[in-house]
Amino acid sequence: MTNPIAVAEQELKDRGIGSVHLDANYAPGVALVVIDNPQRHNAFSGKMMVEFRQVVLWLESKAPEDLVAVIVTGSRGKAFCAGLDLEFAREHMHTTPTLALQVNQVMHDALSRFARLPLITVASMAGHALGGGTELLTAFDYVCMASTAIIRFVQTRMGVSSPWGGARRLVNSVGRKAALRILASAPKVTAEQGKALGLVDVVVDNNKEDIYEACLKASLSFLRPFVFDDRAGQEDRVSAGAVRGMKQLVVRADLDRDYEFEAAILAKLAGSSKI
Repeated sequence: MTNPIAVAEQELKDRGIGSVHLDANYAPGVALVVIDNPQRHNAFSGKMMVEFRQVVLWLESKAPEDLVAVIVTGSRGKAFCAGLDLEFAREHMHTTPTLALQVNQVMHDALSRFARLPLITVASMAGHALGGGTELLTAFDYVCMASTAIIRFVQTRMGVSSPWGGARRLVNSVGRKAALRILASAPKVTAEQGKALGLVDVVVDNNKEDIYEACLKASLSFLRPFVFDDRAGQEDRVSAGAVRGMKQLVVRADLDRDYEFEAAILAKLAGSSKI
């Protein structure tokens, strides 16, 4: 039987610009993934969606045994990730009706897999997260965010719902009432507000000469106790297998069960989409 995700990836892999890079040896026990599309505020084109999912599959099945964590950041600029590349959407999705479904299949699968990786995941967020970028953000274990960045679920302003699993993950993160307000009324959530809600873990003051590097440094610092045991002045590695095991226990619940329901809700809004 044909795998619909594989079919979708074949359709998307050559569409649009930008790329997703993996540095598996960024720091001891830590990999780095860069969402690189600065011309489009690090938004995902079709080819980037496929590349991101392939990176997730590699982290899922081929990562070195001593890898404990992964940091994800955007390339330098004003945005961490602006979600769906609207130029890609206008050029390809409007002319190929089935492509919208395939985009959502690939990204829902990629983010669901990412959320349950047996690795500690941290978003290094020097810039804004908007639309689909917020869906991505909800898939992380932890978020290190610049004090001047904002999080905004603009989906309702674009005439769509939450297609990549972000709504359910947000409810799990901040609770039902806060999630509904953030999703449906689209407020600009600051770093401090995000921390109060439990959506953000570290706020990085933007009084640094290079906030991009400062966020990466803060992310590494946050991850240190997951990687190193600093007892008695020694710098011993924590058991990677033990940390991975704890992560697997935490994410045991099924994260995929609502895809069909989310897809049905999104389909009802297809006529009102502003993408």
